[in-house]
Formats: sequence, C-alpha cells, structure tokens
Amino acid sequence: MTQTGYPFEFMGSNTVGADKYLLETLVYVFCSVKSGHSYQVNMEHYVEHLYGVKFFDMSTDNRIGKFSQLTSTYEPRTIFRTVADIAADVCQRDPDASFFFIGAADSRDQSSVSTRRYRVYTAFVNDLNLGDRFRIIELKDQSMSVLINRKAVPDVVAYMQRIIDFVMD
Repeated sequence: MTQTGYPFEFMGSNTVGADKYLLETLVYVFCSVKSGHSYQVNMEHYVEHLYGVKFFDMSTDNRIGKFSQLTSTYEPRTIFRTVADIAADVCQRDPDASFFFIGAADSRDQSSVSTRRYRVYTAFVNDLNLGDRFRIIELKDQSMSVLINRKAVPDVVAYMQRIIDFVMD
C-alpha cells in the first residue's frame, strides 16, 4: 500500500486503569491535514506483549461512547494508515508485540454477527498484507481481530485462549 499516514507524536505512557492484565497505555496523537481534527491513539499494553488498539477524534473526548462516534471526515484510509504506522512504532519499541482491535458499534449498526466498523477495520488490515509477520485471527461474534506475532508466539492456540480469557473477562 502506497498511501501514507499523518505525522504522529508519542505523548508518553500512563498506568491509569492498570490491573492484573493491563500494564500501561501508550498514548499517541496526530492531526488530520484534511479535516483539522486531532486524534488520540491509545495502545493498551497488556500482559504477554499484547496491545489493544483504540483511537478517537479528540473532539469526542468527554463523551460517553467516544470510540463509537462517527466523525464524517471521509478520510478513513489515511486515519487507519496512521494508526498502522503507530502500531509499527510500537513494534520497534517491543519486537514481540501482537495486537487486537474491537470494532465498536455505532448508531447505524443493526443487530448482526459483527459491527460495520469491525468489517471496515478487518478489510483494511487484510489490505496491509501482514501475513508474513502476523497471523490474523478473526472473532466475528465479538467484532474482534487479533494479529499474532509469528516470531514471538510459538503456540497460537494457547495464546488465543489466554487472550480470550482476559479480554472477554
């Protein structure tokens, strides 16, 4: 994929909300040149080198459901590319990193197996051609995808069971 993302900045990490599974949250920010919207990307660092990917338009920061808001900026590929570039930065910091994301439901989702947002995120991830580095596992009933680092995780089945145990806890 030749599309480039926006420049981003690593703001630091925090341990607010840390528990027996969540170790810290790496916080990144970027601004869309097209819309002028600023975004925050939270890479939640869990045990076993697993990172949950969450991002939102910072104008929704104080709203309940900020991860479900629609921004209508019509630039999803550039925003997703930026989030993917941030994930690459996390991989430089932690070469054993694996990732997961859950596509939050929005107001237009109908009752179905997976959310619209999940289907869009999954299509984007599949377009990245990451198969040589990550094994992609889709849990459609939970609108969740897991990108398992092939070099760092020898037993994918056991790793997935541990992830399901603590993410769905």
